[in-house]
Amino acid sequence: MTEQIKVLIAVALFALGLAVGWGVQGWRSEARIQSLRADHAKVLADISAATEKTRQAVQRAADAANAAINEADRAATERIARNDEENSRLRACVRAGTCGVRIVTRYVRDSSSDGAADSTTSTVGDAAVELDQAAGLRVLDLRESVQLDAEKLDYLQRYAETCWRAGSRAAE
Repeated sequence: MTEQIKVLIAVALFALGLAVGWGVQGWRSEARIQSLRADHAKVLADISAATEKTRQAVQRAADAANAAINEADRAATERIARNDEENSRLRACVRAGTCGVRIVTRYVRDSSSDGAADSTTSTVGDAAVELDQAAGLRVLDLRESVQLDAEKLDYLQRYAETCWRAGSRAAE
């Protein structure tokens, strides 16, 4: 064989070796890529499942918070309505003159005296003073205002507590 043919055969064998190596490496790379794709799909499925679980937990917490807020609202509305009815009844009674508003008083002795009441001053002692109709109605207006403010404050405290609890549960 001539030298030229030997070189051609060597080059052909080298090229064939390269092609076979390239093919084998391609198969290995493809298998690795498929493995990475499968791992990536599993990670995405796990993330999706965890996300759905968290979404459901947040939805349950929001539903519970909304239910608690609705219940607090209903209860506060009922208490306000009862207070309004009572205040209306009392106003009607005072206007009709069948009842009145009284302020309970108590005599307090002056600490500088010997304990005897001063005879020059007018005292009521342990008794009650009946107010006139206009003053009684103003007292009832104040009573209603205080009750309404107390209900509002109670409602807002319950609302804030419910929101705080819903937020702390969602963080768990």
